Amino acid sequence: MTKSILIVAAERGLGLGLAQQFFDRGWSVVGTARPAADAADLEGVGAADPARLSVATIDVTQADAIAPFLAELGERRFDVIYFNAGIWGAAHQSVAQASNAELAEIMLTNTFGPIRLAHRLLDHLTLGGTYCFMSSHRASIAINFEGGLELYRASKVALNMLARGLWATNRERAMTVLSIHPGWVSTAMGTLDGTVEAEMELEPSVRGVADVVERHMGSGDNLYLDWRGEKLDW
Repeated sequence: MTKSILIVAAERGLGLGLAQQFFDRGWSVVGTARPAADAADLEGVGAADPARLSVATIDVTQADAIAPFLAELGERRFDVIYFNAGIWGAAHQSVAQASNAELAEIMLTNTFGPIRLAHRLLDHLTLGGTYCFMSSHRASIAINFEGGLELYRASKVALNMLARGLWATNRERAMTVLSIHPGWVSTAMGTLDGTVEAEMELEPSVRGVADVVERHMGSGDNLYLDWRGEKLDW
């Protein structure tokens, strides 16, 4: 039976790369794009077998977009739902300098928007299914010996915590929740639109992430891992 995945925020970058990876592995893929975003590359992923790729629309920061999105999904249920939406946030990355708007934007996009949607999507996850959240090694409290990057770190720490809460309060669903660090990848976000150099290319990152998902899906665990499958300290 064909496995199915919903990837939230799949029109570019890591999300697009994951859509391609899972499609190439024979999965049925639904990828989302924001309203008015160019989804041509995402649509192109399914060129070889259009029946296994579809595109839906959602902006995770908009609460009133959830009901139409759920209606668009209909009765579909997924083995894996991967929440990829995220931004770097203000360039200064300082809590002391951040405006209320900057704080709200990064927390809503990286944390509360995805988790709010995750709560609403529970009935679209198969029994024993898997939630994945695009985390970061910057979310680790234990290994933060360098400081800085306060806005991004805080948003991903909170994402990890709320993902843990989802797992803990839905134990009867036998669900798996994975928080995955994809590496520092050469995407528009990873390079800050070309102003810095990333550590790795897209393909090895998404290949590793897909391997991690396939290895741990259905385990019933809550894990914090990197793209190589190595555990990270919370």
